Amino acid sequence: MNSHNVTKRATATATATATGESTSPTSKKRVKRVKRVRKPKGDKKVKKALSLLTSALTGAVLVCVTYLVATRIAHRSDHDHDHEHEHDHELHERNEHDHSHRHNHDLKHHNRKNKFNDLNAENEPLTARGDDEAGSWFGVGGGAEGGSSAKYKHSDFMQTVGDHSANYRQLRKEYDARLPHDTYDDKQSNANLERMRKVVQSLKPNTYQNLMKHDLPYDIHNCPEYPPPNYPMAWNVQDVLENWPPDDTFTPRSHIYQGLCYFDHATEYHKALNYREAEVPFVIHNDPAVIRTVERWNQPNYLRKLLGPRTRYRTEFSHNNHFMYWSKPGKRQRKNGDVPPDWKPPTEMQRTTFDQWLGHANVTDEELLQPDRDHWYFRLIGCGEMGDCDRDSSEYLFDELPFFQPREENELYMVEPKKQKGIHCRFGMKGVIAENHFDGSRNMIVVLGGERRYILSHPDQCENLVLLPRGHPSARHSAVDWSDPDWEEFPDFQNAEVNEVVLQAGDVLYLPTNWFHYIISLGLNFQCNTRSG
Repeated sequence: MNSHNVTKRATATATATATGESTSPTSKKRVKRVKRVRKPKGDKKVKKALSLLTSALTGAVLVCVTYLVATRIAHRSDHDHDHEHEHDHELHERNEHDHSHRHNHDLKHHNRKNKFNDLNAENEPLTARGDDEAGSWFGVGGGAEGGSSAKYKHSDFMQTVGDHSANYRQLRKEYDARLPHDTYDDKQSNANLERMRKVVQSLKPNTYQNLMKHDLPYDIHNCPEYPPPNYPMAWNVQDVLENWPPDDTFTPRSHIYQGLCYFDHATEYHKALNYREAEVPFVIHNDPAVIRTVERWNQPNYLRKLLGPRTRYRTEFSHNNHFMYWSKPGKRQRKNGDVPPDWKPPTEMQRTTFDQWLGHANVTDEELLQPDRDHWYFRLIGCGEMGDCDRDSSEYLFDELPFFQPREENELYMVEPKKQKGIHCRFGMKGVIAENHFDGSRNMIVVLGGERRYILSHPDQCENLVLLPRGHPSARHSAVDWSDPDWEEFPDFQNAEVNEVVLQAGDVLYLPTNWFHYIISLGLNFQCNTRSG
């Protein structure tokens, strides 16, 4: 008897019992079904394997491995990055009276509004303005109104995912004409590539050097073909945090504890593949597909047109600069004592337009950016082949980030294309901190504007990082406040080893499964990620 039939029959019997239906001899079929139910043979094999695993692992290692595996299973359906919450049912009830128009309507309305307000569109600069300048990246001026886009198909089009609306085609037609990237003329194509590289370089306000360069057995800018022993190098967490306190985003450090290799897409692509197959983190830059998106997203007014003036997106709000993932605890969690009696959600889920978020985030007054002041964290979700995973989902992310499309040719970024869990983008205001945590699948993370500081830890640091207990609403996260650690309360944390890297526009970070990461927004920024197996 196959397992499918057993399951069906067992389910039928359980249903009959629960509803009070008879399973007595008066129903011969039910009697037969009950007699045929057998315990799946696979259970014995599973128990035997678990017994062998338990006997092989002892002490702290067993505790940590069990936590990582069990928590990963518990969160298998949680397909969001870091603090990406699944609270749509609550948001829907809270915002039903304020449900916004769909994005296609937004683009149509916005284009019609600006048709005769195209001031100096042809003279808008191709490079973005400085991060400290109010309105940088997001100029208010209207864009050029192109001709019919009914037959236009941009070069990043994919039939199974993306935004196939006429309004999006119109937007891409306009900007593809203004920002050509590839032509049949090799000389012109090279000139276009050089233009994009200059734009990306202009978006990098700071230079970071390796503080422990002389202690490293490898050069992070000229790494060997394959990961060297003990890669990546790590240092004591207390030294790293004292060198650059997380809350200090106003004084960037020129020297940091960087242990990750930094690969050039043009000359070291094969090395990046080797490191990814070895399941170790690294950074790759200078990918033409990535820097093309960086250039387009940093055009004045482009993101305003793309996101629309009235569509409301998920936005997290906090009364300080700390943001931690949480899920609404259930009755079982409370009954089991997994939820502290005084627990409250660390953040509030809202719906805001892009302009509303920008009004909060794009400020230069240091007083308004202090750690104890209100902060907002903006989010976009492209569902792709997952289907309708979010209200007002941003399917154009698959067109905007073609390197994250589920294609076999995207072999570096897409480990298992069929297991992709959408594209998620987070726009952070200066000072926002995403608390230390791990994710249960591989992550590719790209920064498209601004800077983000990542502090990373190997999964073997699980015990030292002092995770919240399994079942806690914020499980997978460290219980320690890294911006003000209590070394006496958490003595193990003093033994943790970490390394850090600052991601800038055009950088892509590969983060293997279960690697811990603590993220600090060093300025107004936008980052996107995708997970695939």
